[in-house]
Amino acid sequence: MEDLDAKIDTMCREQLFTLIQENSVRSKKINIRQTKNNKKNSIEHLDELYASYEKLLRGISKELLNIEKKIRLKFLLTLNEDRKIRVLSTINEEMDLIIQEMVTKYQQLYTLKGNSEEFKARIEQTALKHKENLETMMDKLVQTLDVEMQTTNSISPDQLQEKYGIDRETLNQMHLVKVLQEIHIMFDKMNENHIDETVTNGVHEGIIERVKFAKKVENQIPSSHDVVARKAWRMRVAKETVKTKEMIYALHSLAESVQKPKEQRNYDIIQKTWSRIEETFDEHPKEEAEIILTSLKPFYSLLDN
Repeated sequence: MEDLDAKIDTMCREQLFTLIQENSVRSKKINIRQTKNNKKNSIEHLDELYASYEKLLRGISKELLNIEKKIRLKFLLTLNEDRKIRVLSTINEEMDLIIQEMVTKYQQLYTLKGNSEEFKARIEQTALKHKENLETMMDKLVQTLDVEMQTTNSISPDQLQEKYGIDRETLNQMHLVKVLQEIHIMFDKMNENHIDETVTNGVHEGIIERVKFAKKVENQIPSSHDVVARKAWRMRVAKETVKTKEMIYALHSLAESVQKPKEQRNYDIIQKTWSRIEETFDEHPKEEAEIILTSLKPFYSLLDN
């Protein structure tokens, strides 16, 4: 958990730097344009710069909380109170620094234009508004995460790793976490609707066997240092990884079809999807392919027209 928080913090710092750089570029463009128009340090010029900083403040809250949301949804982790306080504190500190920079840069210029009091009131309002917006966005983020945790009833990435033998990093790289979680959710619904559990278990077993085969290929690293042999091996490993992913995605598609009433199912697509699964075994030994396909066929029979 601490490692994940540290990863999020690093991503947030990088995004913060990007947002500040974008504001710097915007400000320079505004300065160049207003100078060319003989409006340097005019109220119009200052207001446009102020608006650029307000955009920066909005971006800080939005983008940094989006990173928090994206990563936590990916790993199905809630936001505890300590982390919430820390995130709010960090973002508020960054916004305070931005607001202080605005005061340092523009208060005197607004004063020279006779708008000192208006500027002070506007700064106070800006600070209050963005802090309130941050609180509101944080509340929505916590609510979104809580609802997601409560409603998905998903198997966790760690449980997926244990069940299928695919490490978390590979699951993420192959974009399989959500797909496998959704397969489990759909299968739970099927079992609740009295579909034989051995049918859905057969799919799980088929995936497990397919992963084992992919690992066996990966472990067949050439003993020699022959460049051609090693390149061929790497190509085979990559191809098997892709084929495994294609099979799992196709099973997900079939599971979606099972959820639909029979009259709404597209049997042409269903048959093509099954053919695609069979094609992923084109380079497998026939006996090995048949073991996996035999585990999957009862599930396909639910849909075969």
